[in-house]
Amino acid sequence: MYFGHGFYGLPATRGYFGVMSVQLSWAQASKLAGLVQAPSAYDPIDHMSTVRLRQRHVQNRLVATKVLSPAQADTAFAAPLGLS
Repeated sequence: MYFGHGFYGLPATRGYFGVMSVQLSWAQASKLAGLVQAPSAYDPIDHMSTVRLRQRHVQNRLVATKVLSPAQADTAFAAPLGLS
């Protein structure tokens, strides 16, 4: 799966955040999940405002499926992405 900037699959976590996939925060994981639909449109380097909207959408879906609580989603949304 392509995540933009030449990153494919789980190694994208190192490319974007400098960490392994198991070390991702919810903020980072929701950002990557949002990239799948359109890596160019949701590019965090060129389109951060669009990325934030998509990130919120992903987090809302995680709340709807009871993976995250609303408070956890709000905390994740407020957290820095820590882009490398």
